[in-house]
Amino acid sequence: MICWGSNFLERQRKIKFMSSYAATSPKSISIKKAAETAAAGKKKKVNVKPYLFLAPAMLALIWWVYKPLFGTLRYSFYDWGMVPGTQAVFNGLDNFKKLLRNKDFWPAVKNTFVYILGMLPFSIILPLFMASATQGLKERSKKIYRAFFFLPMIMAPVAVSTIFQWLFHPSNGLVNHVLKSLGVIENNISYFTTQGLSMLVIILISGWKMIGFATLMYSSALSGIDKRYYEAASLDGAGVFESFFHVTLPLLSPTVMMMIMMSVLFSGQWSFAYIDVLTQGGPFGTSTNIYYLMYKFAFGDMNVGVCAAAAGMFMIIFGGMALVLQMLSRRMAFYDN
Repeated sequence: MICWGSNFLERQRKIKFMSSYAATSPKSISIKKAAETAAAGKKKKVNVKPYLFLAPAMLALIWWVYKPLFGTLRYSFYDWGMVPGTQAVFNGLDNFKKLLRNKDFWPAVKNTFVYILGMLPFSIILPLFMASATQGLKERSKKIYRAFFFLPMIMAPVAVSTIFQWLFHPSNGLVNHVLKSLGVIENNISYFTTQGLSMLVIILISGWKMIGFATLMYSSALSGIDKRYYEAASLDGAGVFESFFHVTLPLLSPTVMMMIMMSVLFSGQWSFAYIDVLTQGGPFGTSTNIYYLMYKFAFGDMNVGVCAAAAGMFMIIFGGMALVLQMLSRRMAFYDN
């Protein structure tokens, strides 16, 4: 029995040794690596279905956005007047030199940033208080107020310009009539041909149209704030203003940063239609901005190259500003998650 038991143990040791040798032999290692590589290949198999769903949108984006964008950048190095049958002639950096020497360029740049600063109260401050003031109303009343606030946003810019052209008419406009009745002014004011006033009126019209969209954005963000924060603040003795500045404003910081970015990037575009209809950039270019100046370069002077140079330059400038605002948003915005 003892001899049989020792032989059995010896056989078991030999089996273990042979199995361990087989596992560590080069041939078995290569077989294992091949099996692992095949398994990894199966795991890394790409699922093409999501890309097929995204393909139509990506193709449309490339065709309607990126193709014209690169075409514009290309024309910034060419001299062409859009006349049928003529060829675009390469002129290097001449368009940029002409742009920087143009007497209307730098006033338009300054006016563009004035429009941006003038739009900030209408996209940040006033809508924030309007949304907060209507948040505590009943659901039906809240919807009615939001509809009234948003109504200017869906109105056509040309129609809005025509209405305000009549309101601010120098001889029979309603604004002059009311101001004269109240004794504020003695003589009629020509708002769209007076330096300083023309830009102010454009900012007021653009802001009036923008304020409804911003109010709706803030109202939507306010609806997502947990009411328990306000309950905790009231238990700590916080009043309405304390709750607004210490609870509402920090939790709305992502929306505030987004609206600041939209105002900076799009204020000049929002005011374009009103400049075109009401002032045509006057008087003496005091109400024009870079977008209206680009329009004049292309369709007034028939100079596509200078227009494309201005577009490319401001694409880089506003792209840099958007990048800075994104970095500030990551640092300053507070997310409740």
